[in-house]
Amino acid sequence: AIDADTRVDEMSLTHMVYAMDQSDKILALCGETKVDNKWQTWVTMFQVFEYYNNHHMKKAFESAFGCVTCLPRCFTMYRIINDDGKPLLADDHVYAEYLRNDIDSLHEQNLFHLGEDRMLTTLLLHFFPDHCLTYVPEAQCFTIVPHTLRILFSQRRRWINPTYHNLLELTKVKTMCGVLCCSMKTVVWLDLIACMILPASTVYACYLIFLVAAGKTQFSLLLLVLYGLLIGVQLVVFIIRSRYDFFFWFIFFTIVGVPVFYFFLPLYAFWHM
Repeated sequence: AIDADTRVDEMSLTHMVYAMDQSDKILALCGETKVDNKWQTWVTMFQVFEYYNNHHMKKAFESAFGCVTCLPRCFTMYRIINDDGKPLLADDHVYAEYLRNDIDSLHEQNLFHLGEDRMLTTLLLHFFPDHCLTYVPEAQCFTIVPHTLRILFSQRRRWINPTYHNLLELTKVKTMCGVLCCSMKTVVWLDLIACMILPASTVYACYLIFLVAAGKTQFSLLLLVLYGLLIGVQLVVFIIRSRYDFFFWFIFFTIVGVPVFYFFLPLYAFWHM
């Protein structure tokens, strides 16, 4: 599955097919999606790190569990039928659930009408617990991202709302790997809680920075360590992956993109749900 506005690297399909050949347990896989028009406007510039965070670091982490929670329809390869003839993507149970037309509730509308790629991923995790959904970082594609705030808000409203509803559905999947706190189910719950409190936590962080800057309170050492780890781990990834240009994109995102992605966009999406 490839979007019309997506440009695929010439070696990407080779890497994806090779990964499929290495294990018949791989039901589907995706590659890394990068921003193609990164220098077009300031709006496209602060999406560069956001794409890297969501389409590289997050998917690489989830792939370690074999449970990538969202296979983007812009760049995904599915195994339709297994080598022994067993239908996978073409399974009747997947089709029956995915092609439902009795969508009545707001919850189901967000799942099947807006977040259909996320819902398909959830169905695959539910019906095929003995298979894995993985990520191939060597496979890369480039997509055109919104260049104005108006288009960005419209796009992300369609993305954010299904994300919340789909995370709720993922909490019902009982076959995710891991045990107790070291499980993908725990990661999904933490992701859901983080998404719900994102605007409030952003306001709290800004308020805390204001208090410290105004000298009205002392900065907690524990909080300083936590924020340092949060930022430092990402910087270490840049060094390990030799992507030194992302130091700039990270700083630009922190200054300009954080208020947009962590406060205004979630509130806008909730208001227009």
